[in-house]
Amino acid sequence: MTSAQQGPVERRRATRVNSDLALAYQIITAREAECDPYDPRFSLPHHFTLSQRLQRVDDLVRDELDDLRDARPELGLVLDTVSEKLDILARAIEGSIGQLVSPAPKNVNLSESGLSFHAEEPVMPGTLLHLAISNTRRNYHIAAIGRAVYCEEEDLEGYRTGVAFLTLRDEDRQVLARDIIRKVQENAVIEDFLNPENG
Repeated sequence: MTSAQQGPVERRRATRVNSDLALAYQIITAREAECDPYDPRFSLPHHFTLSQRLQRVDDLVRDELDDLRDARPELGLVLDTVSEKLDILARAIEGSIGQLVSPAPKNVNLSESGLSFHAEEPVMPGTLLHLAISNTRRNYHIAAIGRAVYCEEEDLEGYRTGVAFLTLRDEDRQVLARDIIRKVQENAVIEDFLNPENG
């Protein structure tokens, strides 16, 4: 279920990109760090778990719908259409709520193994953090648990803080990987446009 307890990857070896992500974090205890990032004890906005709740509902009714399709194909088609409509509406609502309640995007340096961001106050290396990460442009909301691995004071920006993921669900890691690949490709296109002589 999780790709937890993997050691932090060395910073310069992981593909890292700057990304406009909304990020909220809270310091947690070692006991809390053993929990799933989506555990109810963490104060996550409801839209972070909306997709999972919808999937659970789909899983519960799938068998009944299959039986109904066999018995009454015309009714099954109508229910499929209604279900698709509700799914579209739910995802639109999820994205809108995410934009309304997520903190302002920050320039976060992101990789599959962790991230770094500017914090207003120092976060000491070794500190355990619960992270709520939102990309409202790409409509994803991810919870993770990490450990601060460095904290460097920068004059005007605050404290550049690096965090290695300790617990990140596999599906969330794949979402981040896709976003990183997309960002790398975008950067390559921009680089080619700005410096055509390099191509």
